Amino acid sequence: MKISNSKYGVILSTPGLLIIIALVVFPVITLFITSFLRYRSLPPITFIGFKNYHYIFNDRLFWLSLKKTVVYTTGVTGLTFCGGVILALLLSKISRGSAVFRSLAMFPWAVPLVISGFIWKWIFNPDVGVFSDFLMKLGLIDKPLPVFSNATLAMLGCIIADAWVRIPFMCIFTLAGIESIPRELYDAAKVDGSDCFSSFRYITLPLIKRMTFVGLLITSMFSFRTIDVIFSMTEGGPARATYVLGFYIIDQLWRRVNYGTASAAGVIMFLLICSFASFYVYLILKKG
Repeated sequence: MKISNSKYGVILSTPGLLIIIALVVFPVITLFITSFLRYRSLPPITFIGFKNYHYIFNDRLFWLSLKKTVVYTTGVTGLTFCGGVILALLLSKISRGSAVFRSLAMFPWAVPLVISGFIWKWIFNPDVGVFSDFLMKLGLIDKPLPVFSNATLAMLGCIIADAWVRIPFMCIFTLAGIESIPRELYDAAKVDGSDCFSSFRYITLPLIKRMTFVGLLITSMFSFRTIDVIFSMTEGGPARATYVLGFYIIDQLWRRVNYGTASAAGVIMFLLICSFASFYVYLILKKG
């Protein structure tokens, strides 16, 4: 019996669809349902409407964690974008041994975020780390930087550790966009007297815009819910300086043993990610 192409496509896509339903759709539905329940370690489990959300929106720790999450996500996304574009431009100029350099540039991407946190925690260590020692030898500072006891430096250190892993990912998108640009455009710009900066501004940047938007979308989505690199470096400290939304959810789940409020906070995170993801998709699909 001959199977039509449409039915054949349905048959092939069904296993993947079932996996998505089991691993994505069902947990999201469960999360939404639990957010409306009084669900703690002891029974009963009862429906309480929006009380969990009311509690969260009146909790100063939630707003603190949301503020820290926005700062962290903005910093990671911005640093990843700048680092990825610069790295892609450098790799695009290398002709001899390009495969070797590109492979080496991708190395940080293979490092788990938890391990990245431990690596940079050692680098920024004021006693044995190489960062402060290097700056002291250059004469830029007189004593080691207290990275993990200073609120601003702790956040900056976590941002660097996270972006270090994500820069190669952004580089891949940007490099693919750069190499798809016809060389004739650069040759014509050079004949017209355009310098490197002008060529990048008026040729490269507009033509790689959609590729970089995809990279920014994925980077911001993942960094918004990141907790592992921060946990391995500062555990949310000092004095909650790196207390992002993920830590708030963990506190509701394990310290308060309140699955309802933890689920409500998870729903809020989910909706926020969907909101700016929709904005990025709009920019990507926008004509012109």
